[in-house]
Amino acid sequence: MLDVAEIRAVAAIIETGSIKKAADVLNTTQPTLSKMVLRLEDRLSTTLFHRSRRGMTPTPAGTYVARSANGIVTELSKIERQISAMAEQGPVSIRLGVGPIVEHLFLPEVLAHHLTEFPRTRIDVRTEAADILQQLVLSGEIDLAAGPFDEAEVDPRLEAYPIAEEPILYVARPDHPLFEENKEWSLAEVTSLPLATPHSPTSINKQMTPTSQPADNLADTGIRCENYGTLMTLARNLDLIVPGPLSLFDDALQDGSLKAIPTSFTLMWKCACLIRPETLYADPLRRLVDRFADIAKR
Repeated sequence: MLDVAEIRAVAAIIETGSIKKAADVLNTTQPTLSKMVLRLEDRLSTTLFHRSRRGMTPTPAGTYVARSANGIVTELSKIERQISAMAEQGPVSIRLGVGPIVEHLFLPEVLAHHLTEFPRTRIDVRTEAADILQQLVLSGEIDLAAGPFDEAEVDPRLEAYPIAEEPILYVARPDHPLFEENKEWSLAEVTSLPLATPHSPTSINKQMTPTSQPADNLADTGIRCENYGTLMTLARNLDLIVPGPLSLFDDALQDGSLKAIPTSFTLMWKCACLIRPETLYADPLRRLVDRFADIAKR
């Protein structure tokens, strides 16, 4: 049976093109690595590399082993991380993915409370669109995602925990020309204007009427960005429209820097945490899901 060291050795040799360079990468010696490869070839009864003065090039069998390496090593890493988190021995490392609205609305308070409860925790955060976040959770590249997920759209291999649901507003600066027209704007009309918006999740696009543009489309001018602080700053200074859940704009609506656009339609923003089922056995991750739900209800 192959072991991880052998898989890594084959992959390193292919990547570097020589045993000497691969030995340096793997922090071992050239003779040790050579013997490992020879023993592996003998056990498999096949040749993994063509050897020449120019270096080593993989045979089809060697290429197959290397291509399989990333997935196998990733799965073993997931198991190791999961057992470590379940044991709760030593510092805990969490890889968290969030959508742009969650980053702006909930993330700072969630992290502050979580680090108070689990001070020996390292949390790496990345902000991505919803479809990317779901794939990252499935692949094990992140442990938990909080974003605009609808339970009906979630991969069955994942657990979804709803944390918030709010109506979506479209806002603009008070002197935007559209406010000169005393009317309610339709979805098709609003989405045809220049927008400042993140990538729209599937849960929003499915609510759009067939006659309107998908929420992710932009007019001839506009901004697509995953940072809501940037989007709202742009909307305060340019004739751009920003969509988002009601609570996202509370401060801006109160201080008058942004104004809600009267509309004849209603869209809903849904937010949930996505996690692999086995991950919930780790108390720090389970508590992080609970923390998102607690903060969102306030």
